[in-house]
Formats: sequence, structure tokens, C-alpha cells
Amino acid sequence: KGVIDLKRVMVLPGASQTSATADTLKSFFEAYPSVPKNVRISLAGPSVVIRRITLPIMTHSDLKGAIGFEAENHLPFAIEECVLDFQILDQVPNQAMMNVLLVAAKRDYIQERLDMLSQVNIQPDLIDLDVFCLSNAFELLNNAPQNKIYGLLDIGHQMSSFLIIKDKFPYLVRDIAYGGLSVTHALVELKGVSVTDAETLKLSREAGVLDDLRASTKKAFEPLVEELKNSIDFCEGEMGEPLTAIWLSGGGAASVGSAKMLSEAIGKPVSLWDNLAKMNVHQKVDREFLKDRSAEFNVAFGMALRETGGSK
Repeated sequence: KGVIDLKRVMVLPGASQTSATADTLKSFFEAYPSVPKNVRISLAGPSVVIRRITLPIMTHSDLKGAIGFEAENHLPFAIEECVLDFQILDQVPNQAMMNVLLVAAKRDYIQERLDMLSQVNIQPDLIDLDVFCLSNAFELLNNAPQNKIYGLLDIGHQMSSFLIIKDKFPYLVRDIAYGGLSVTHALVELKGVSVTDAETLKLSREAGVLDDLRASTKKAFEPLVEELKNSIDFCEGEMGEPLTAIWLSGGGAASVGSAKMLSEAIGKPVSLWDNLAKMNVHQKVDREFLKDRSAEFNVAFGMALRETGGSK
């Protein structure tokens, strides 16, 4: 496993997020013509639903034929509007029942992404989900705790992915409408600066800036903390066991003291995780940049490490 090359570009606001992303990709491939266009993409947000459901034991083939009917009671949108997939997890102890991970993504959301890629002549060879990429990266690049229940939280720009893992399987999976942009807006309000300047301040380590950054981060974290507490309380109540720790990543986790603030607010150990310990890094990669910003790439790493055609 290794990093051969690494590029990071910002998607600027445009007429629409889709057109802005397409313009950014076009500029990216023009600037780096040697980068191959066989790409993978990952989805997240309200158009994606992931549920852990319990069904009578049946074969994979039988469930494939019945999943549309079984899924109807668990989805907030019509079956015909979405693409379905599933993975059989394990058997419920002492019952003729099994746990199944159900995934649904709205067709128009997927098509929107495909149309955007077609504007730059890209046909993806794999479509994944952020939460599964995150889990895959953690399992392969970190020493995942054995026989313990733990959480993975990736704070993105506008969305955060949270999953609770039990016995190596996802027990709860959530996309939360919160991201590092909330910290940026809190800084804009506090300091009266532009969004661009606030993004720069978020990465500052200057003593005079840190107090403002901590105050803005703490304020911005409040809705995220509430969502996390509710999810943890629900799972611990169902499992009858405590969540032992949360591992943090994502560009929104880059603010100084984020892990400590979350830990104090939630009452659980929260730590950033090292995704580089098991990776070889090519000499042409900027190691300092990768070290400083590696937490931003966990979803991308997990997506790149996925075996095409197989399940996790």
C-alpha cells in the first residue's frame, strides 16, 4: 500500500455545485495531464440512506430477489426512485434471523454525479459511499481495536460521516449535515473577516489566533455534539455495551484542539488516527504537506484501497 502522488484542489462556489465541481476537475486534468482518468467516486448526504435491518435467514440469492419489498419499510423515499444494495452481516444469536446492511441512493443523485463526470469525459469504475471508504481505510491503515465497540467520525467541509463499529461490522451509519464550514462561519462572525481569511485562520498556530479559533470551534461543534450524543446513547442502549472511543479525521478536524473539545463534550476518548504508519510514500510526494493534511484524505484512501468487484 502506498501513496504514489497526491493532489488537492478546492471546489469554488459557482452557479451550482455540480458545474463548479466539473470546472474544477477540468482544470485539474489540464494541469496534471499524466493523471489517469479511470477514477472512483464516493457519495454521501441526504440522498443516501444506510440502515441496519433484521430479516429472516435466507440465501443471498433469495434476498436479492426480495430486497425491494423488504426495503420499503425502511426508506424515506420510494423504491423506484433509488438504487438498492445490501450486505448480509451476521446471524442474530439464538434466532433464525440475520442482520443486513441496506443501502439506498436516489437515482437522480447518482445520475447528477455521472452527468458531471461526463462533462470532463470521465467514466467511474467504482461508486462507493463515504462511510464505507472511511471504515475501509481505518481497517487497512490503522490498528483497529479488537473485540471493542468504537466510532469513526470524518468531519468534511459541509457533511460529516459517523459510524459505530461492533465486531468489525457497522452497527450505526450516519451522515450529519455539519462540517468544517460551520467553524469558518463562526470565525467570520467573531472576527469580521472574509470566508477565505477565516479558512486560513483555521490552520493557524499563532498564539493570538488560537483563543478565537477554540471559541469558534466550540460554538460550531454544538449541533454536531448533540447529534453524536443522540447516536451514541441510542446504540449503547440497544447494544447494552459502551462505545469505547472515537477516531477522528477529515479536513474539518484540522482545527487546533478539535479532538479534545469533542472528547470533553461527549465524554468519550476522541483521537486523530495515523493513516500513514502502514503506507509507503513516493519520493515525489510532498511529505510535509501529506503529514499536515493527511486526515483530509481518509475517504480517498479508503476508496483507492477498495478491491473492485468485491465487498468490504
